[in-house]
Amino acid sequence: MPALLHRLVEDLQVRDTTNVDDILHATSPALPFVHGLSGVNQDQNYLLINVACGAFMLLLVITFAYRWLDMSKAYLRFVTSLGTEGDQRYWQQNHTTFWPWLKRNLLYAPLFRVRHNREIQLSKAISIGTLPSRFHTVLLGLYLASNLAYCLILDWRQPNQYAVIAELRGRSGILAAFNLIPTVLFALRNNPLISLLSVSYDTFNLLHRWCARMVILESIIHTACFLVNNISAGTVDGVSQVQLAFNTSVSYQWGMVASCVFVFMGVASLGPIRHAFYEFFINSHRLLACIALIGVLIHLAKATLPQVPWIIICFVLWSAEWAWRFCRIVYYNISRTQGFTKVTVEALPGEACRVTFHLARPMSYRPGCHVHAYLPAVAWHSSHPFSIAWADARASTMNPRTEKSLASLPGEVPNPTTIPAWRPKATSISLITKARSGMTRNLYDRAVASTNGIYTTRGLIEGPYGGNDPLDSYGTVVLFAGGVGITHCLGYIRNLLTRRTAQTCAARRILLVWSIPVPECLEWVHPWMDAILRLPGRRDALRIHIYITKPRRRQNLRSESGAVRMLEGRCNPTQILRAEMKERVGAMAVAVCGPGAFADSVRAAAREVVTEGAVDFVEEGFTY
Repeated sequence: MPALLHRLVEDLQVRDTTNVDDILHATSPALPFVHGLSGVNQDQNYLLINVACGAFMLLLVITFAYRWLDMSKAYLRFVTSLGTEGDQRYWQQNHTTFWPWLKRNLLYAPLFRVRHNREIQLSKAISIGTLPSRFHTVLLGLYLASNLAYCLILDWRQPNQYAVIAELRGRSGILAAFNLIPTVLFALRNNPLISLLSVSYDTFNLLHRWCARMVILESIIHTACFLVNNISAGTVDGVSQVQLAFNTSVSYQWGMVASCVFVFMGVASLGPIRHAFYEFFINSHRLLACIALIGVLIHLAKATLPQVPWIIICFVLWSAEWAWRFCRIVYYNISRTQGFTKVTVEALPGEACRVTFHLARPMSYRPGCHVHAYLPAVAWHSSHPFSIAWADARASTMNPRTEKSLASLPGEVPNPTTIPAWRPKATSISLITKARSGMTRNLYDRAVASTNGIYTTRGLIEGPYGGNDPLDSYGTVVLFAGGVGITHCLGYIRNLLTRRTAQTCAARRILLVWSIPVPECLEWVHPWMDAILRLPGRRDALRIHIYITKPRRRQNLRSESGAVRMLEGRCNPTQILRAEMKERVGAMAVAVCGPGAFADSVRAAAREVVTEGAVDFVEEGFTY
């Protein structure tokens, strides 16, 4: 791929046959600041690019150091908490006031008071989007301010105003080309920084959008400066001068194409448009991005500008990630013996579906991870992210030769499915989808129309992704789920209970708080909840509170141990967490997955108690 791109660039760098200097009114005094590197301060440009690279690397180092310290603390907490409850008393308390203050006022804080993931809606049909957190706002503010400063560090003392405009043209152009690298990198699902820094794709997707907006803004400035100096260079008619420039230069033509595509992508990516036509947006977005990058590449190569390798890096990153995704999809979903992955879709109450993928090959998974589901028969052109609700493992995940060797030894052969230290492999992955619009609505309608409410088809799974927040080092785990957000919590509960029985995790108290509109929603996870309630040690550790927000009649459901309670009304996360703080064992983790308003209320409650003891907050969300 790099060799092919280099050959393409060499072909593109063949000069236009027309002498641009002769045609574009070479006698005009403004002409020296019109094209190429004329009037551009390359030394200062590269100095500022080096400063930007240094700032980015410094941010990576700080984030990595923070994550490394956090993981080291979690490991120490995990190792020292494998005994009795008394061993975890040290980890109950905060041993400094700085980190709790920082979590409450910056890391976990919304931009203003409470609102973060709750969508801002102009009407029921028009959504603008969500607000970034306070920390993300600070990070984005520094990024935007630094780029603005880079653009304004010009030689304002020059007597010729067109020289300053030419310098700004070069500065904005080189910054736009440079910012394309993080824009592409942050958009990749397999971005290596996700696992390296334990930062969610949701965060990188937010950074991708703002980097892209900066590229668009700098492209507009770059184009505007070019047009201003060209118009001023015209001896008779400035517009004719611009037309002549485009008619005689392939570089200018493709540069304008790229700028126009960037602007169109920026308009199309605005919240109301993106959310209203998401499936069309995501596919057209990729196509337009490819066209824009090709336009930038030709623009730079035809002008023999030194930023060509930066665009090649973008193509290499993008193509390598797509190749990796394709290989993984083929490996897990296609085999000679089983063919394509089989999919069973079961219609459930509350306009939901239980979707089970019977994989062609076993897949490793972690609690809290998600996959992208492809269902060509329902939506051939797109995929959708869903949390893994349940994963069934093979009877054995050992190499057959190893299993045969162990069988020849005296004693009982260990069962891999009962040893939590061995990473499980799933042969079937189950998801819960809620019918809204597009693919999920079509899927539900097909299942309802099928015999017995069960629809079968072929599909593909890509992943798993996420699951970067293990909860096995916390003595107390509180899981909040809203609606289909229960799928994010089931894997954690199953893993923690299994490992608790094997004495390989610190969890002693687990509370699941699930908010659903009607009791019929219990059917979504009925078989899996039954399996969890039958796990050894469940009675001693797990409690389940189910809140029915729109009850049709008064009901009260309890298990034999009283550990499962069904309550009417909305849950109060603050009251729940304060009650848990009084009875907590060791450090406490608060995790939430659900609608934006629900998640924001849990975040606010976690911030209230974070200074009263060792509390960490984890949120799973898909703010695409």
